[in-house]
Order: sequence, then C-alpha cells, then structure tokens
Amino acid sequence: MKGIGSYTGSMDDPFSTFKLTPGFDLDLDDLRQHFLAASAEHHPDRFTDPLDQADAAERSAQINQAYQTLIDPEARANALLALRGGPAASDDQSLPPTLLMEVMEIREELEQAVADEDRPTIARLRQWATTAYDQHLTKLSKLFAAQDLDGKAVRLELNAMRYVQRMLEQMPDA
Repeated sequence: MKGIGSYTGSMDDPFSTFKLTPGFDLDLDDLRQHFLAASAEHHPDRFTDPLDQADAAERSAQINQAYQTLIDPEARANALLALRGGPAASDDQSLPPTLLMEVMEIREELEQAVADEDRPTIARLRQWATTAYDQHLTKLSKLFAAQDLDGKAVRLELNAMRYVQRMLEQMPDA
C-alpha cells in the first residue's frame, strides 16, 4: 500500500490503534491528540488511488470506533477486561447483593417525585446516582491498577456501574 503509513490498530485492541499502553486511567486530552493525528493520517481524502481510499476509509472507521471505545469509561473497561482475559458481560451478569433492592427503592421514590413534580427530591436522587456512578469508576480504577487483576470483581463493578448509568439516563432533570 503506498502512502498508508504505519497503521497498527486492531478491532480487538483499541489501545493499539493509538499506540497507547492499555490501561483504565487515560489522559483524555492525550487520547484526543492521538485520535486527531491518526484521523488526519488515514483520512481517505489524502489518497488518490481508489484502493488506497477504500483502505483509508476502513481504517478511519476503525480509528473512530477505537476512539469511541476508549473515550467511554464503560466501553474502555470492557475492552481492557477482554484484553486481560476477564469475563465478558454476556458471561457474567452478577451484581452486588444489595444493589437491586437499593435501585428498586430509589426508582419508587423517583416515580413518586416525578408524579408530585418534587424537583428537590429528583435532584437528590440524581445526585445519589451520579455519586454511585463515580464511586464505581473509582473502584474500577483501583481494580485495574492492582498487580493481580480480579476479573470477577471488575465485572461486578462494571455491571453495577452500567445499572446505575441506565438509571441516570432515564432520570428527568431536576
């Protein structure tokens, strides 16, 4: 291939797309700079040969997909866990034992607050969910930083974080 450069990306390893060391805690500004550089280098408009353009279009799509994976904490954690041989979400859907009951109670309270147009309660419940989400992110960071990765513990946190994230997505603004 003439002019395509040293593309090293892999659909299985989004970190390799940007030549980054796999890790949960990323410098998002640095990631963005890598993304912009890779996007510019592999943009289809840089090539005149139709085959090179087609290859560049495919690489651009892979670069975009890798960036979307790494910019999202949940997707990044799932990709990193897969790279390290941990369980996939489809293989382990376990949740912390008290989470379901806690979420059910919060949802009931939220339903009532929405029906009553109780903005302070909605704001308080949104804050609870935001704090819970941030706590799961912090736990994930610590688990990935540990010398010996506990894949089951990571999956448990990921599943719980996703549960809380869904709740946040469904909550009205206060």
